[in-house]
Amino acid sequence: MHTMRNRKKLYKSFYTHLILQLSILGIFVLFVSGCGKKAPPVPPHQKKSHAVNDLRASIDGGTLKLTWTIPKEKGEIISDLSDFIVYRSKMLRSGSDWKNCPALFKRVADIPIEVRASGYMKKDTITYPKSLEKGYRYIYKVIVYRKGIKRNDSNYVDLIY
Repeated sequence: MHTMRNRKKLYKSFYTHLILQLSILGIFVLFVSGCGKKAPPVPPHQKKSHAVNDLRASIDGGTLKLTWTIPKEKGEIISDLSDFIVYRSKMLRSGSDWKNCPALFKRVADIPIEVRASGYMKKDTITYPKSLEKGYRYIYKVIVYRKGIKRNDSNYVDLIY
């Protein structure tokens, strides 16, 4: 009789451990496998971002002139764009590691779209002039805001002066 009870206890103990181990394995598989693409959350029903994709630069004397067009939708300038923010990274060219340094951007200008009298706008093109100092590497980017929502970065303009 003792052997029968011992066997029952042994089987019960074995099945309890087996169920526990399978449960742990199942939870582990759920955590590891997951589903979907791993990325930061995105708000639902978000409209397509409108970014500046034609940022250009020219230098005349010591003055940089950034130029870009206002993003359009179906051939028309988007009506609820509020402003453009110009960012600049400025690094000494003489440093030995400047090519490998990450670009740290600072906000250098806020250009409202509604104000045509500001001198920045001409038709659907924005122009931003800025004096440059010799011996630096400059990287510029522009971000468009739409109803206070920041959109994607523009293409970068990278120059050495």
